[in-house]
Amino acid sequence: MTGLAARLRAPRPGRGCQRGLWLTFLGPYALEVVASAASHEPAQVGPDWFGIDLQHGDLEPADVAPLLRASRLPVLVRLASHDPADLARVLDSGADGVIVPAVESAAQARGLVDAAYPPPRGHRSTGGSRAGLVGAASLADGPLVLPMVETQAGLDAAAEILDVDGVDGVFIGPYDLSLSLGEPSVTSPAVVAAIDAVLAAARERGRLTGLFAGNAELARRYRDVDLLGVDSDVSALRVGIAQLFRGPEPD
Repeated sequence: MTGLAARLRAPRPGRGCQRGLWLTFLGPYALEVVASAASHEPAQVGPDWFGIDLQHGDLEPADVAPLLRASRLPVLVRLASHDPADLARVLDSGADGVIVPAVESAAQARGLVDAAYPPPRGHRSTGGSRAGLVGAASLADGPLVLPMVETQAGLDAAAEILDVDGVDGVFIGPYDLSLSLGEPSVTSPAVVAAIDAVLAAARERGRLTGLFAGNAELARRYRDVDLLGVDSDVSALRVGIAQLFRGPEPD
């Protein structure tokens, strides 16, 4: 089976937008429910990938491997920090790649690549790991390394970050970016202009583009990015409960 990294690194006409669900609290059984629900839809409606969020929410590094075992979809993990040991452990679990918060310089981006790859490209240690046992696609294809641009400093350094060898692209965090820019909304003109500028810089260099929407307007506007985090499990639960109990009570 072709891994997510290989598909995304293929020439643009063959890939299209991959839409993902951001996980902040769901467990392994819930992922099986999501997959089952999608398989029973006539149009196979459902996410193309899962994003495990270790920075916010209720998930811990120890949750990654059980979630990977239950997932039928590719999995990216948003780390809590730039810690190289944490990055390596996540990839050893078999994740397809990492999304790393608040990257603000080329030096920080190079540090991530160094932590993600074994010698001679980097300094990631190798050994017995789940990724090796199950033949994770990231071992053959190389993991996706996606720095997040979500601050003014990251915005200023976006071109330099994208020029780092081994960086696959950028993943934009509109919410922290709006705070950093002093804007009241992720759809403010200044935030949208900043997002557009980063996406343009990535495309000029043939790099991947990604963004967490969490907002219907952003999801529509940026439906042509390579990786679109449509929304989170929290939002999915809220929307589902509201839909289930909306309207008159049954007779």
